Amino acid sequence: MSERSTSTSLAILFFFVLISMTSNSYAHRVNVFAYLEGDKIYTESYFSKKKRVHQGKVEVFNTADGNLLLTGKTDDDGNFNFPLPEETKKSRSGLLIALYASEGHRGEWTIPADELFPDMAQGEEAELSTTTNISAETGDQIPSTEIAPLYTELKELNAKVETLKRLMIDQQKNGPGANEIFSGIGYILGLFGVAAFFISRKK
Repeated sequence: MSERSTSTSLAILFFFVLISMTSNSYAHRVNVFAYLEGDKIYTESYFSKKKRVHQGKVEVFNTADGNLLLTGKTDDDGNFNFPLPEETKKSRSGLLIALYASEGHRGEWTIPADELFPDMAQGEEAELSTTTNISAETGDQIPSTEIAPLYTELKELNAKVETLKRLMIDQQKNGPGANEIFSGIGYILGLFGVAAFFISRKK
């Protein structure tokens, strides 16, 4: 076989192995999704819709200072739930949930502080104070004690909608991540170099 034919064959092999590895990497990418419901955090971890992460390690960090708050493992359905940490309530910061699955796969999800504490929105107190009394067409006034709970519920609902929007955007990301692609390319280039070395030795 000529040197040109050998190089062409290796290039074709390189191309198909690259496609195979990157496709396989995407198929096994791990995903984690977390949200607040009441005073509890719920997480769901999965490789795909039908394949959940069993006994995956979960670490929860405080986004304000990076402190590790707690650890746990997913159940057979890929779920791991925990109450909102007291430290997070005090610091009123967000949470970073990191998932470690089999074969070194890792995924993470961040819950911003404004989703955990909807009342943190700037100017909320000022806005609420300007709506302590609302006049209806009949001239009746709504007490501020009735407005406050409704306003809080509205903020919580908005936070949940934002969480769902982020989940949808995350799910629409197609193809393997950049790190996975470059790792696959590096591995294949290594194999390519070894093959070229042995071919040159034979000559």
